[in-house]
Amino acid sequence: MYSVEMRRERRSSGEAGVSEILGVTMLLAMVVAIMSAVVVFLQPFVIDLNDQRAWAAGGVTAEQLNDRLLVVADMPNGTGLAHETGIPGGGINVLFNVESWTIGADIHGIDRIEVFRNGSGIVVSSDNRTAETVQIWTDGVQAGYSKDGVWTTKWPMTEWKTIIDERLPYTSILQVDVLDRNNTVIHRWAEISIDGLRLSSPHSEGTFDVDLSNGAVIKNHPGDDVKIEKFPRLSHGTTIDGGHTVRLVLLDIDVDPNATDLNRNLDMTSQGILNLFDEGHARNLFLHFEVGGQTTVEPRYVDHWTSEHTLRIATGDLGGYSGFGPKGALSGADGLTFHSDAETFGLEVMIQRVKVIP
Repeated sequence: MYSVEMRRERRSSGEAGVSEILGVTMLLAMVVAIMSAVVVFLQPFVIDLNDQRAWAAGGVTAEQLNDRLLVVADMPNGTGLAHETGIPGGGINVLFNVESWTIGADIHGIDRIEVFRNGSGIVVSSDNRTAETVQIWTDGVQAGYSKDGVWTTKWPMTEWKTIIDERLPYTSILQVDVLDRNNTVIHRWAEISIDGLRLSSPHSEGTFDVDLSNGAVIKNHPGDDVKIEKFPRLSHGTTIDGGHTVRLVLLDIDVDPNATDLNRNLDMTSQGILNLFDEGHARNLFLHFEVGGQTTVEPRYVDHWTSEHTLRIATGDLGGYSGFGPKGALSGADGLTFHSDAETFGLEVMIQRVKVIP
């Protein structure tokens, strides 16, 4: 009798143990199922949070680097600073020849000179026929050609128009000076090629890119419109005596073409300032720029600098307007010029150069 009761107690005890194990197992399964559901539910939010963190980190890093570049650009030649940077999982690349600027103006006399590209050549014309010769510099070195075995550095103006077909390779600056019979420069024209930097951060939908180009900050977020946070430094102002001044400051970044890893601490050194124009009486200004990589940037630059002119055109009131406007087509695709009530204005154009070493 006793043994039978013992067996019953053991059976009851075993069944209770099995029930507890099954209960715990089912509870754990429910917890796992709930946690999996929570993870699946929260995954889009986690991805979005990571994207927002990457966007914020990439944007802040780019703006800090751009500010540092502008600080170094204002330093004396040969001085600079080190900048600690780094984008987790991202990178920094060089944008070679990302921008091209063309600038021309009459700076002496009464003639109206036009200089423009004709394929690989250069065409120079003189309306009032005061232009006599043309001189050319490529990256600061005076160009020339051989004529009857004699090397010459001046191209003569024939029939008040000349076409220069010489091969004129350059890396950064092509400069053309037009001189009168007294060897006075009456017109200057320059073509400038500019390098920049691109900071990239990985995103779930692609790559978040920030271009640092000529002092501008251009953000390209996947699936969103391009945003221009800062524009190149083109401006105009009024002098004390009521005159006008146009000022353009270009920024060129010099990076070793063989450098492959810029996502690290960077040494930045000023290479000084090159003054292309420092004139008190300029006329017939021509500005044209091309920005590589983003098709929407150029028209937005034009709109940024000519919006008031566009409004004046729409209202039919251009009287007393001082500012930038299109030189040809209203779209600004043919370039910009400066409008004012005065015939001449001050013109300052300079190139700041910063060397970046990883």
